[in-house]
Amino acid sequence: MKFFFILRQTFNNLWRERTPVVATVLTICIALTILIALFEVSWALYGQLSDLKSNLVIEVYLDPALSEKQAAAIQKQLEQYHTIERIRFISKETAADIFREEFGENIRDILDENPLPISFEIRLLPEYNHPGYMSLFKKQVESISGVDEVHYRHAVIEKLEQITEAIMVSGIFVLIILVFAMNLLIRNTIKLSVYAKRRQIEIMKILGAGNMLIRMPFILEGAFEGLIGGILSATGLIIMHKFIASSFTLVTYSLHTYKLIWVYTLSLGILIGLLTSAGSVGKFVNKIFSKK
Repeated sequence: MKFFFILRQTFNNLWRERTPVVATVLTICIALTILIALFEVSWALYGQLSDLKSNLVIEVYLDPALSEKQAAAIQKQLEQYHTIERIRFISKETAADIFREEFGENIRDILDENPLPISFEIRLLPEYNHPGYMSLFKKQVESISGVDEVHYRHAVIEKLEQITEAIMVSGIFVLIILVFAMNLLIRNTIKLSVYAKRRQIEIMKILGAGNMLIRMPFILEGAFEGLIGGILSATGLIIMHKFIASSFTLVTYSLHTYKLIWVYTLSLGILIGLLTSAGSVGKFVNKIFSKK
């Protein structure tokens, strides 16, 4: 009996304050959509960055005049670095084979000689694959006698890191504003509902109704707002995912991804609504009785 009474009171509250309820639901929807979208974009960029770093090769080109014996001496110097995971020696002949595989042409047929230098492909240990150390490593290797040039894709890594950081910072800023707006709207909706039913609350208190029975309809009101906001957010995100997947053939999403979106958006929406309404209803109910 109490269960149906609480549900009836909850839906009565929602219908009576439907205008602020709609505003609250839309704010929750927008906040959850931005939160999940930012998380997905950041996670994708982080994955790309991790893959790039794990497969990053530093190319060390030697002076073309050096012999393979002199190159071996330089390799011994490089092997002293404890930060290096692997060194691959690329002879002039191997470099010519790589050129033929990549471009389909024999370098000797084009230039009547092989001008490609002896080089090394170096992979650092994963914990050292960051721009700060790689820049230092590049300077140290370039100072070795006989080393002509050192190349790695530092610009791509730095750009990805900057983009990831910018998305995170801007996302946090936007979310702070939206969380504040959600909290304010839910609190105001609960406040309107409580004061609209203050006479009924007073009567229920006189008749011996417990605090939980009085407060639960308002708490469920916030949870229901969060649930609807989560449903709208999940629907919008899935439509967005399908649009992206249909527009870009390289982008695919699995059924598991869609399930996670539903779980996260609904859970977060309900949690936000519950916590905010539960923290507000006690305050407003207590104000009613403090005036007596």
